[in-house]
Amino acid sequence: MPEKTKITSLEKVIPFGGDKILAPLEEIKSVESLADWMAFYCDTKVAGGSPHTERAKWADLQKFLLFYTSQLGHDRVSYWTSSMSKSFQKHLQNTPRGEGVVKEGAAEKKKNGEWKRANQPLTATSINRIMATLRHFARWLHKQRPFVTGLPVEGTKDIMIEQPVWNGLTPREVTCLRIACDQRMAICTRANQNPLLEVAVFYTLLYTGLRESELASLKFGQYHSRGFHGVKRKGNNITRKVPVPQEARERIDAYLKSRGGELQPEAPLFLSRYGNALHPKDVYRIAERICNQANAQGDNIRLTPHMLRHTFLKRAADKYGVHTAQDMSGNVSINEIFRYTKPSQEEKDQLAENMF
Repeated sequence: MPEKTKITSLEKVIPFGGDKILAPLEEIKSVESLADWMAFYCDTKVAGGSPHTERAKWADLQKFLLFYTSQLGHDRVSYWTSSMSKSFQKHLQNTPRGEGVVKEGAAEKKKNGEWKRANQPLTATSINRIMATLRHFARWLHKQRPFVTGLPVEGTKDIMIEQPVWNGLTPREVTCLRIACDQRMAICTRANQNPLLEVAVFYTLLYTGLRESELASLKFGQYHSRGFHGVKRKGNNITRKVPVPQEARERIDAYLKSRGGELQPEAPLFLSRYGNALHPKDVYRIAERICNQANAQGDNIRLTPHMLRHTFLKRAADKYGVHTAQDMSGNVSINEIFRYTKPSQEEKDQLAENMF
């Protein structure tokens, strides 16, 4: 992420023509550079969150800054009106994902499919996320130095998104994947294979609904008293305890026993084959290997770590209600939880048959 101006609570560092000049608080409202205000916003409102969130918000704002300067030839903030925001939203609808990306390694990217993805249009979800970042920044800026023409994001509305398909697993698919885990335990005997790890990861995701990044960050000291404690979730939220049912604990305990020796509290709970903490990409590869095993007999099952999260939350909602599922999700809002717990098409078809 590009280096941003650092600003303290007592004085602001304002760059003019490349030089940094200390300015007292009362002078900050006279600053006209949109780029400077973006740096100020990121340092005071965004900093301190997860690195991924910081990078994403900074990238969203830079997209708008690039469009703004291309249209006006300058970045004077007083020219920002609702017309500019609406034009930017329309611009995003015709913008390829990879616009503005350095074209280095183009041949390699084309070979592995990245080139095709980079030239696809932005999805409605991505555009709405970018506009949400811009709205938050605009409202904050309006409080710092009110716009003469009013809030510049007034009237910008989210693009309608087609209702997403539930992305979980059916009971039959779960059974097939459990069988695949049993098979991997029996046939994976090479030194570079670790079926105990694969099975422990699969059952942990299935029975807790953790994201792959949350699982990868777990420490041995967090695993006790039939659960994971002090789990850092998305958005820097902390869950005091994530319960781990017995069937998952048995797999985790078998894996930890195979590591031997006395584990330190700060040791990663799950290790890669190289002895490092498991990376989220490793979790994806584990899911892929189990899925391939399940499909060896001709099935066509799809499996990603996030599908196990959808499956867990749907099961929690079906058994104990959507509010319980929302609480166990970690940080999903009550509005977003319905995306995880909506009935599958098969369930809706069956419901229609049994309606009367």
